[in-house]
Amino acid sequence: MRRSPNEIILRPLFTEKTSTSLQSEGTDGVGRRLQARIDRGEVEPRPKYTFEVAPDANKIEIRRAFEAIFEGRRVTSVRTMNVRGKKKRMGRTMGRRPHWKKAIIEVADGPVDVLEGA
Repeated sequence: MRRSPNEIILRPLFTEKTSTSLQSEGTDGVGRRLQARIDRGEVEPRPKYTFEVAPDANKIEIRRAFEAIFEGRRVTSVRTMNVRGKKKRMGRTMGRRPHWKKAIIEVADGPVDVLEGA
């Protein structure tokens, strides 16, 4: 059974960390600091976008869904992580927020207007 792209990519995540630090920091594939290579002009920074995705979606499905929603954009890499729900107290009882899955998608060609597509 094939799911629609909007069933795989649920919503974009906008936090301070996703908007600033993930844009140009980090390491390249070999482990070298990427910011130094960007400063020297060796590499161009690639924009990265963070989304909440379906918990059972894999990287291939996430890549295809992103490319279907934002037509003409080529995905360079997809990184995923499972985020555990926080424990929350409600009076005397303890509860838990639901677990969810996060995907960081790196795009090859320029910035994408995330609010427009998703």
